[in-house]
Parts: sequence; C-alpha cells; structure tokens
Amino acid sequence: MNILFSLLYAPLVFISLQHFDLKIVSIIIFCIAIIWFFISLKKSYKETIFPLFYIIISLLAFNFNDFIFLKILPLIISTLVSSYFFYSYFTNNSFILIILDKFKKEVTQDEKEYIQKSTLFWCGTSLLNIFIHIVILLSNDMTYWLYYSSIGWYFIFISAFIVQMIHLKIFFKKVHRV
Repeated sequence: MNILFSLLYAPLVFISLQHFDLKIVSIIIFCIAIIWFFISLKKSYKETIFPLFYIIISLLAFNFNDFIFLKILPLIISTLVSSYFFYSYFTNNSFILIILDKFKKEVTQDEKEYIQKSTLFWCGTSLLNIFIHIVILLSNDMTYWLYYSSIGWYFIFISAFIVQMIHLKIFFKKVHRV
C-alpha cells in the first residue's frame, strides 16, 4: 500500500488541484490517509507511520491553506527513508540483511560483510534522492515535481540497485580468484 500510494500521491494532488481548491484536496488526502491508517493498524503499528504523515501533512495544508505542505511530503518521506538507511548502517544492522532474513535467504559471512558495507552506498543514494527532491521542491515547475515525486525517484533506486548488482558480481569474482 505504501508503494502504491507513493506512486499515486503526486498525480492525485496534481489532478485534484486542477479541479478543486487546496482545502478540498487536503480533505481528500486526509480521508484516504485515514482509511489507509485503519487498514494498516490491523497489520501492525509500524505500518501506520506513513499514513500518519499523510494525515498530518493534509491537516497542515488544510489549516494553513498552503500547497507547500502537500508538495513537501515526498521529501519528508525520503528523509525518513534516508534516516533509516543511516541508522541501519551505524547500528551494523543492514536493512538488506533484515529483508533477506524475512525471506529466509542464507548468506555467508563474506556476503554479510559486503552487504553491511554496501549500506553506505544506499545512504549516499538516498542523500542524492533528497537533494533532487529539494531542488525540485524549490523549483516552480509542477511537471518536474509530478514526475519525480511519483516515479522519478524509483529510477534513482533502480539504477543504484543495478550498479550494486554489477559491483557485487565483480567484487565476488575478484574475491574468489584470489
């Protein structure tokens, strides 16, 4: 649901603002986020974090009648994701290892060390994403914001994943040759 809503958020805001005023759009986002919150609450409390941000941002946009609150939400979420990457790096508990553990994937000690070190690469990637979000947020071009906030940032992470996989193949090829 998080990924689906992040994909649809910017187009929903963009299209809605063409037909309704900001307060109505804020109410629409608030209602969707409330429903999402209660669905997430049934799963776990951690699942409610993202809908809570959408609820808070929609309330701020409604109360202050300012589009910047709706426009800044993807940046806030990217900053949270980046914080998680840094937390996982500095606590030596890589998010990748957590994901692999959930899928019951066995990894060697060499792979664990590589994955933990590569978390720093993901920290850099997430900082690049934040930087691009800031640049787009500060620009007045809604088209850039629309595309980057909905699908553009996925290309940054997909490209980083491809680079990571290429590096992984090269790294372990060298390790096994030695």
